[in-house]
Amino acid sequence: MPELHHFLLERWALYHNLEYDSSEEKNPHLIFYNQKDEVVKTVPVKEMKAEEISSLLDSLGFYKRTQKGEEVPEEFQQFPLRPPKDEL
Repeated sequence: MPELHHFLLERWALYHNLEYDSSEEKNPHLIFYNQKDEVVKTVPVKEMKAEEISSLLDSLGFYKRTQKGEEVPEEFQQFPLRPPKDEL
């Protein structure tokens, strides 16, 4: 899963409000929760390229920093930034 490792090492830190759980390394997936902490969507990422994972997060409105360590503006502290799409 070199693409997933590339994403985790190079891009993960750019996104705000994401957590990584390594307990599912054999079948890694993104889990999206609503404000009530209920799972609303699960996306397997084992076969996805780093760019595809980034595009998915961007399309869902996750804030992306321009560089690691950059402060997240207060107005972007909560996610998603745009209302969730119908598929959520």
